[in-house]
Amino acid sequence: MAAIGALAPHASAQATPRPQPFCIRGVSLDRAGEVKATLILRAGAIAAVLDEAAPVPPGVRVIDGAGLLCLPAFLDSYSRQGCTVPQPVKDQDVPPDVLADVGIDMRLANRKGIQPAFLAATALAISKEQGEAWRKHGFGALLVAPGGELLSGTSTLSTTREAAMRDLVLRDEVFAHAAFAASGPGYPSTLMGYFAQLRQFLLDCQRQIELEQRYGQGRPGLRPPFDAELASGAALVSGQRSILCEASESDDIERWLRLADEFGLFLDFVGGLEAWRVKEILLERDATVVLTLDWGKEAKDPRPKDKKGKEETEKERAESEPAPEVEPMPDPGVEHEVTTPADEEQLWKYEEPFAVRLERRQKWEQGRDCALRLHEAGVRFVFGTANGKPGELLKNVRSLVEAGLPADVALDALTRRAAEFLGVEERLGSIATGHDATFTLWRADPLTDEDASPAWIFVDGFPSEFKEQAKKSKENGVGPGEGVDPTGTWRLVFAEAEGVKEATLALEMEEDGSVTGTLEFENPTGGPRVESEVEGHVAGDQLELECTLEFGEFEIDNTLTATIEGDTLDGESSYQPPGSNTTTRQTFSAKREPE
Repeated sequence: MAAIGALAPHASAQATPRPQPFCIRGVSLDRAGEVKATLILRAGAIAAVLDEAAPVPPGVRVIDGAGLLCLPAFLDSYSRQGCTVPQPVKDQDVPPDVLADVGIDMRLANRKGIQPAFLAATALAISKEQGEAWRKHGFGALLVAPGGELLSGTSTLSTTREAAMRDLVLRDEVFAHAAFAASGPGYPSTLMGYFAQLRQFLLDCQRQIELEQRYGQGRPGLRPPFDAELASGAALVSGQRSILCEASESDDIERWLRLADEFGLFLDFVGGLEAWRVKEILLERDATVVLTLDWGKEAKDPRPKDKKGKEETEKERAESEPAPEVEPMPDPGVEHEVTTPADEEQLWKYEEPFAVRLERRQKWEQGRDCALRLHEAGVRFVFGTANGKPGELLKNVRSLVEAGLPADVALDALTRRAAEFLGVEERLGSIATGHDATFTLWRADPLTDEDASPAWIFVDGFPSEFKEQAKKSKENGVGPGEGVDPTGTWRLVFAEAEGVKEATLALEMEEDGSVTGTLEFENPTGGPRVESEVEGHVAGDQLELECTLEFGEFEIDNTLTATIEGDTLDGESSYQPPGSNTTTRQTFSAKREPE
């Protein structure tokens, strides 16, 4: 019996899956296809990078890499997905004694928006579908970041493979995260209040450090209380941890830098839509910007183009336009047809002035070209999805390459430079012996070819294989899947919506997958019911619609994306509120009404 007990697998409950050894033969290691090699993978790492014709070692599974491009897996340097951030406890102290004298110091009276001790690693929750979505676009790791608070906690670096949460964490504590925002009602709720709340907390952290030093030296005074938030804040004011600050506008970047000068903080920035305006300051501060590429819907370019497709300047446009014709004065002896106001309304349609449309287009271009301006100035930048999707980020990176950003620079920002920023350059971001076996085998160059798709992705040596997707046609793109048709009337219900709760969507689909219809809902501002025409297309089981919503003087461009499954839709609405540079996203579900 003792012998049988000794043979039992005592540690089976704690066993961690081990990846199979692989040999990937004849794969290209550079975008030009000039360098080919054979990779040997063992124990989740790259054991060797051999010559293309090197013999296959025994005991390994062989993958033919001919015609495939091997790139380090992309790193998502900032994602708000993957963990649920709790709302900070506002009042953490005992109730005050109203009959006692006034206290000489402030206790934990108000901590709204302050929770630097929260660790994203303790709340990590990446679903199977989320992990697969990152892997399908070549991403092997992501920074799971808390947000939405003045000090929202500390991020964690996670892989994208399907595994137990404890096996996903690459770095449990990476950055502290900050924003000029605080959830919940009451003070603070304005920019001035946010700034004051942050300064008060950082001053409290400095005082806590001094009290602990005095107590440790045996000097007179009370024992400092244990306070996890002050302990985490002390690491910030002492420079032990860098803070990643949310800032899309250049004014916010400068506000954060003034706060850093006062308290000796080390800062980097995320968002960065207007970072190009302060590129010299960022270069001087040696700061890194995580660009989320949240440009909003592309504004139509009002500038006419010449025969070669080149945009005309305003001066050239003015010179090329003919002089306006002057109508002759009517002859009083001849009867003329009189038009009514109703007739004039039918004949005349309002169009915004050219200068307004041009300014909107130029502002959109400035946001898109921010990465180009930062690259020219020598400012470090990487890319992150924020609240978006990995496919959208990769699509926008390709747009930057088309606009003039060198493809190798864009690749660096997704791999090697991102690994340095996240502190894992010794394990990720390169194809080299000893690095983690986290890379992607592409069928085409993902930086220049919109139809590029991964054949394989390895994360920690664990493979995921993907079938080749149908390429988009120039006319209509990928058509609808078999039996997929969104034609009908749908009742949409929005989750966690502050304004619109429900909407009605009436759609018709053509044979090629193009979709038209109307979106109608109650005006959340109390005005007349809002109705807008929508248009889009169906690719496979994916529905994408675009429309422009009008609320009085404001117009909001809205995009609806959803997965069609029978008579149900599950999707997301994304738009930019008036005066905002960030995209708001709301999930919704829908059911098709019976005929």
